[in-house]
Amino acid sequence: MNSSWFDESIRPFLKGYSLEYSSFPDGDFGDLERIELEGFNKLGTVEFWSKGWIGVDIYDCALEDQVMNVLLSPEEKDSVPQAFERLIKILTQNS
Repeated sequence: MNSSWFDESIRPFLKGYSLEYSSFPDGDFGDLERIELEGFNKLGTVEFWSKGWIGVDIYDCALEDQVMNVLLSPEEKDSVPQAFERLIKILTQNS
């Protein structure tokens, strides 16, 4: 999974959000592709590492609370679909 997969599979659900893409080579878990999301009083970050790690973090500015913070190892790949379903649910409620 990477930012191209995100654009095809997740981005269509995020109408009204601004997205910013960045990448960083040679991190702790390999090369990093980061997507920062902002909209509807929510800030989020999705991170894809080349060694298979995936991170999802969402902060709700209205609630002043971190509502999702997940770091999945390559061995937890079966949990990835549920993580992105939860991301979509959080980001699309009240939007």
